[in-house]
Amino acid sequence: MEMNEILEKLPKHLMSLVIDQPYNSYTAQDHALWRYVMRQNVRYLSKVAHDSYLEGLRKTGIGIDSIPHMYGMNRILREIGWAAVAVDGFIPPSAFMEFQAYNVLVIAADIRPMDQIGYTSAPDIIHEAAGHAPIIADPTYAGYLKEFGRIGAKAFSSANDYKLYEAIRHLSILKQILIQSPLWLKKQKKRLTGLQQTPVNHQN
Repeated sequence: MEMNEILEKLPKHLMSLVIDQPYNSYTAQDHALWRYVMRQNVRYLSKVAHDSYLEGLRKTGIGIDSIPHMYGMNRILREIGWAAVAVDGFIPPSAFMEFQAYNVLVIAADIRPMDQIGYTSAPDIIHEAAGHAPIIADPTYAGYLKEFGRIGAKAFSSANDYKLYEAIRHLSILKQILIQSPLWLKKQKKRLTGLQQTPVNHQN
């Protein structure tokens, strides 16, 4: 991974979550999927979204024709005081917030499968690069995001919070690769609901 002055400030525990973007592993189908979704997004959002979104795509180095490369994004993002890193799917919420406090945008390296083109339960590069990155080009919102991350990173987590995070992470992976039966997934969702309803014990 190519480092810069923003990424060099990241503590080791955050750097341990960063992966090299497997850019050469993206297939022609992956790039075609990206193009299709982005064309649909731009066509629709140009009519309903704030002007800053489309301007943000340009300012953050996100094109329509191919999946963005972190190297290219970072060369452009540094001009607005931010950087981007690739991660493997879900990361702990507190870590996600702490990355923001360091002006670093976290982007899942995976791209959704073709049969989940409209929606995927797992984080992917379409949602996080095309959805999150353009808004940080707005200085007011970027400042809010940094402060929100700084405060959020200090939030207390219980043992149940971590179990909930692990359950969501594993369930999203299993749903994406579709190796389990609908009945099995239903049981896991029920277990996840049970975790969500467990009373918080702040002593954990």
